[in-house]
Amino acid sequence: MDAQSSPTSPGWIKPGDVMRVRKLKAKRKALQARMSALTPLQILAPAKGLSETTEGRGIKRRNPFKCSPNKKQRAEEDGDLELTSDASLFRLLSPSAPKQKESHRAYSFSNILKLQQQEEISFKTEEEAPSVTWMEQLVVDWSLKSRVRFKSSKPLPWKHNFKTSEEASGTTGFVRCLNSTSDNSEDRTLDTSANAQFYQCCLIWQYPSLPWLQLFPRDNLKAATQTGLFGTDKKLADALHVEWSESLRSLHQLLRVRQCPYFYVCGPTFTCLFRAAGVAGISQAHALITPTTRGFREAMRNEDIEFEMPFHNNGTKSSQEPGAEQGGKLQEPQQEDEEEEEEEEEEKEEEATSWLENLGVETSQFPNLNPNRVKLEREKFKNVDKTAASLVYVEGMETQGLINFLLNSRSCVATTGPLAGVPPTLLSPVAFQGGTLKTLKAKGSVIRQEGEIHHSMEVSGPILPHTVHQLCSLLSSAADSYTLTLFPVPSTLPFSQHSPHDATAAPQAFAQEGLVDCGFDTSMRSLICTPRKTEQEETDLPLTYREVTYKDKKFTWTDKLQ
Repeated sequence: MDAQSSPTSPGWIKPGDVMRVRKLKAKRKALQARMSALTPLQILAPAKGLSETTEGRGIKRRNPFKCSPNKKQRAEEDGDLELTSDASLFRLLSPSAPKQKESHRAYSFSNILKLQQQEEISFKTEEEAPSVTWMEQLVVDWSLKSRVRFKSSKPLPWKHNFKTSEEASGTTGFVRCLNSTSDNSEDRTLDTSANAQFYQCCLIWQYPSLPWLQLFPRDNLKAATQTGLFGTDKKLADALHVEWSESLRSLHQLLRVRQCPYFYVCGPTFTCLFRAAGVAGISQAHALITPTTRGFREAMRNEDIEFEMPFHNNGTKSSQEPGAEQGGKLQEPQQEDEEEEEEEEEEKEEEATSWLENLGVETSQFPNLNPNRVKLEREKFKNVDKTAASLVYVEGMETQGLINFLLNSRSCVATTGPLAGVPPTLLSPVAFQGGTLKTLKAKGSVIRQEGEIHHSMEVSGPILPHTVHQLCSLLSSAADSYTLTLFPVPSTLPFSQHSPHDATAAPQAFAQEGLVDCGFDTSMRSLICTPRKTEQEETDLPLTYREVTYKDKKFTWTDKLQ
């Protein structure tokens, strides 16, 4: 029996019919996708133009989805109709007609999509473009810097090779706290050149001064198996610590009488910033310590030092450390369910402890039964150690207790490594007992970048906040534009993020008058006494900056840290 005359089974479909159905579904899906992307005006505008040309000819409208039995005739009528062509959409929407004119291609699907994408991109770029904020003065960045680099298209007025008169005049002006630009006198013979002033800005007071050891910064020190000289000889270490103790007491006394605006204590695992009353808008002397650990804070509590953790609990200003006592008072109430679980655990532990005591067993042999274990584990769960949230704030008379704690604490002196037995590094802008006058290293160079020549000057060493402002002020008076790149010590960045809760307590005018003898001029005292604004008001001010651009007597910054 012939295969063509054999009847087909009702449950089977020929492969040709399956392919035809799939092609029809693909055309419908493509049509729906294109129709959804067009607006009604875009669809009707070309369709209306095509209908006007066809109505005059009286061509009958046909269904574009209807499959003609004669494949040859359908190929002749729609031979140029493809799914990927621009005019296919409007051929399906309009009656059959001769080939569209070139003017109708202005309404093609691809052109419409390109125009929409260009409009969206231009709108987003205009809306999301960050606005550049310019200000006449930079706010004080309290983080320590290890390097700063100035770059300008014009030659800088500074040189890294100093003359004898420049070094002598710069040293005299720094030690005597003389401002050669504003305190000019006919009786003085100091060199007032730009290089002499630059040398004066590159001086700092430091203790201890051990040239063979890296005393700043201490964050990048690698762990060493060998112990330094002071770690092996206890007499040397004790003698150095006694001299260091006198230097720290001298700095604190200068701070209390406002003859020292601030100073830093750079320990092996932490950095402490002491600031005088009136600085940063705070009415009392205060100190900031970062980063800290649970053991360090527990040792401070044992010495009855009251402190706050402003950045803990998502930046709450007056929050205290969870699960720990501050000055004998428990802070930070937890949620009800957590409190119930803690109470149940404490009751179970008390029952176990009392049962063992009745048996005559010492509970000290079971550390898991320690009543403070739950609190310590809860604090450890918060994972705030050695982070920005571990910053500690001490204010008022508690700073005296903090000084005594630093003098007697073992955590302030490393026991292993190259700095074993070496006390923390003291950095100050004014002279103090035992302080050594140190010079920052300056290096000038010429850089060729993108075919242009730039003049650069890099200053490295322990750079204090006021040094950055003095260098910027000195260069701004001689150059029209320049770029400043800063390299802060990462562990000291939280100092600039702290904003006092009583910033309005100390009027800025009284704070500046109280710091007349601190060694800074009027403009510098005004900057350091400016209070840090609250989070809602400081959207236009940088917390800390990595790159500063000076142009048209104004500053702007990039790489803003939040």
